[in-house]
Amino acid sequence: MADTPISSVALIWASATNNIDALNQQLSLELADRRALEDRLAASEEHLLDLRAPDIAGVIRKLESIWQHSLHGQDNLSRQKLTVIEDLRRLTPV
Repeated sequence: MADTPISSVALIWASATNNIDALNQQLSLELADRRALEDRLAASEEHLLDLRAPDIAGVIRKLESIWQHSLHGQDNLSRQKLTVIEDLRRLTPV
């Protein structure tokens, strides 16, 4: 019950993140129509980025989405981005 979103912002956010998670899972399982799934996933991620994040965990998810292709590089900027996300996780109450 404690994990149930209580505000409309949180409900909309939960719906959007659940959709993205389901599409990612589907993408990992299905080979047929992969392009259509990738298009739906990209549109869902764009939608999520347009929403107000309901909490710090939402902000972290947005940053991970925006920086997804540059978090694991060996350059200084990639390490700095990863450090920001790790700091936010550490500062977020569980």
